[in-house]
Amino acid sequence: MSRSNFSGTNLSVDQVPYAVPPYTYQDSEMFTITVRTTPDTLAMMVPKPLVPQAGNRLILYVGMLHVVEPVVITYGEAGIMIPVSFGERMGTYMPALYLDEIEMLTAGREVWGFPKFGGDIALKREGNRVEAHIKDGAVTLIGASMEFDGPGEKPPVYDREHFLLKSIPSVDGKGYDVRQINTCLIRNDTRKEVQVGRSELALASTIKNPLGDIPVEEILTSVYSVGDMILDKGELVYDYLA
Repeated sequence: MSRSNFSGTNLSVDQVPYAVPPYTYQDSEMFTITVRTTPDTLAMMVPKPLVPQAGNRLILYVGMLHVVEPVVITYGEAGIMIPVSFGERMGTYMPALYLDEIEMLTAGREVWGFPKFGGDIALKREGNRVEAHIKDGAVTLIGASMEFDGPGEKPPVYDREHFLLKSIPSVDGKGYDVRQINTCLIRNDTRKEVQVGRSELALASTIKNPLGDIPVEEILTSVYSVGDMILDKGELVYDYLA
């Protein structure tokens, strides 16, 4: 992965080990598979007061992402998104993400509360086929491939919102110092290429990553896309400690 041009030469006590968002992404690849799972699974994974949307949908994705501002970083990312609502607001809740770049992993955890973990991530396109995996050591947590059927419809440029559970335990082990639902905003999401097709998906587990326990009742959609977006700051929408 390429390294950022961030330089931690400022010795101030307020110095942070990452560039401050928003981040501008260009020509990022994303392979997403939407599946139907069980309502009990979603109930266990989604914290209240968030509510899973109808359809029992869960989205698994693997991406190769390219940040161009305010730093230059290329990194792999994979994870889970669950369509949810918070009152009248619609978005996706993200219970687990895997990255192979430490600066973006740290920024995601500290700024928004992304539940990010390290992993070995690969996404490779050859002709009309794409293959992807996320590994924890020797175990392939997510293995996926897709044969393209042809171009899909490009959505209009749009904004979307993610919901995140930001948790920081107290140092004495008694409860939390931070326990809240935050958002992050994806702005100007622009898809330059969209391919749809038929995919194969396999999930497996380790002790700390029980992805293989997720029931996959049906694969609903499989999409490969290339596009641009801006990952922007968000807001605190629910504080469990207030």
